Amino acid sequence: MSLAPGEEQISPDESEVAQKTLALVRSTIENPPAGELVKRDAHPKAHGCVHGTFTVDANLQERFAHGLFATPATYPVWIRFSNGNQTPDNKPDIRGMGIKLCQVPGEKILTDEKHTHDFLLINSTVMPAGTPREYYALFEALIRREPLAALFGIPPWRLPRVLAFFARAAFAETINPLYFRYWSTTPYRLGKGAVKYAARPAAEMKVSEAKPPRDPGPDFLREAMAARLDEGDAVFDFLLQEQTNPATMPIEDASVEWSETASPFVKVGSIRIPKQSFRSAAQDLFGENLSINPWHCVAANRPLGGINRVRRVVYEAISEYRHARNGFARIEPSGDERF
Repeated sequence: MSLAPGEEQISPDESEVAQKTLALVRSTIENPPAGELVKRDAHPKAHGCVHGTFTVDANLQERFAHGLFATPATYPVWIRFSNGNQTPDNKPDIRGMGIKLCQVPGEKILTDEKHTHDFLLINSTVMPAGTPREYYALFEALIRREPLAALFGIPPWRLPRVLAFFARAAFAETINPLYFRYWSTTPYRLGKGAVKYAARPAAEMKVSEAKPPRDPGPDFLREAMAARLDEGDAVFDFLLQEQTNPATMPIEDASVEWSETASPFVKVGSIRIPKQSFRSAAQDLFGENLSINPWHCVAANRPLGGINRVRRVVYEAISEYRHARNGFARIEPSGDERF
């Protein structure tokens, strides 16, 4: 069956898989070590939460000018850089960039925040498992420390993609979160079609000149980020990639990389993180308390695909749970906070 650009296909058991995933995720966080907060299930170890600005470029091509990108504007932003797990920085892991735009007009899909627009990116072009059922099988196998159990939920012919994902995490050069390139891995609505997002260090960042430390410690990414922002601003280009072929650039499989040859990324905005000091207990707690959810958005830019649909169920419930357990009210930042 041929699909139209941006067309979704919801599997009959997706609601059941979403609830099973939620139960599994909750089981991993409900008994934190004594005296510690209930952490996020994904990306619990933060390198830092920094303030900045997100600017939508002027004179975008008409086909890109939808939703957030319809009007040139600059928004205050909070950005949380993180590890995928509680892994020390000197161990292999996926690195994350959670972006929360503030003071964004328009009716949002989720009602818990009225004026934010969030992006979730990681330093990988793809997810290790592309569908809700496969993701649940892999997650369950990793929790049990029984990797072969994933065979029951992931077709064997797809396992090379899973292994390639973890190999990239193991061998990726780790220098500084401000020098990584990040991708959304999952698609989003734009006009009648779909796009994926990416953030790339701007040319002025001179990534090629950055060198890894000789003896990196368990928090060296946090230290490297702090040292860079002591010197001056950090800048990212914000990019999008159009889905041009629904067959080879699927909506429902986040483990498939969309070809940049077939559809190059296009710059639509920029992120500037000004020189700042971010390492304080108050700012760390503020970052811990943020809820970053790709469903904080206007309908014109809504998430697409099964992984994103399951995220909506899981992220809302887990955010409510951990805030209640930690005794913290959920906050919607203005972007003007300073610590």
